[in-house]
Amino acid sequence: MTGASNGIGYELAKQFAQNGFDLLVTATGASINEAAQAFEGLGAQVETVQADLATYDGVETLYNHIKATNRPVEAIAINAGVGVGGDFARETDLKGRTKSD
Repeated sequence: MTGASNGIGYELAKQFAQNGFDLLVTATGASINEAAQAFEGLGAQVETVQADLATYDGVETLYNHIKATNRPVEAIAINAGVGVGGDFARETDLKGRTKSD
């Protein structure tokens, strides 16, 4: 679950926790640790990753943590996002640049 420290991401993570899912949650700030405690209170096992998913390195960090769990991903909610201009799917790369840069 990305963007899980507040707002929609927090509420989505809470729903997953309440419905029997363990969580790997991420956000840019340390507040993800406080959110994780709340999710654990709902019965979920929770791992946190503090990463900026607006950067290539942040995405790689999250991906590597997912792989390191050695568990299948049963559901995923990608709530983090950033607009850098242009059509994201066709005009940007994972490094956050438009292909015309």
